[in-house]
Amino acid sequence: MISTLNTLIVPLPSLAIQSAVGLAAGLATGAWHFLSLKWNWPLFSEGKFAAALGLQCARIALTCALLLLLARIGAPALLAGMAGVLLARRMVVQHHRACKGMS
Repeated sequence: MISTLNTLIVPLPSLAIQSAVGLAAGLATGAWHFLSLKWNWPLFSEGKFAAALGLQCARIALTCALLLLLARIGAPALLAGMAGVLLARRMVVQHHRACKGMS
């Protein structure tokens, strides 16, 4: 850690650590983001627009906050996090299709 005239320079974690943290966080957040659609669409269809809109805003805010946090860690963390979100989406869609008997 280097300190020069009120400026603190903190070394970044290694690329492997950034990528691993980004991927894990992206998978977890992406899974929650896409699985929460299961709770969100019935709220809209039942006419509970305030609750549905609140959940929708929470989903988007959490995902945006994660991506902003990962961007502050570094580009590899951000890219791995986005890959984790996309991978989670694919897993949720495949799970949904398997439950519905679709191919």
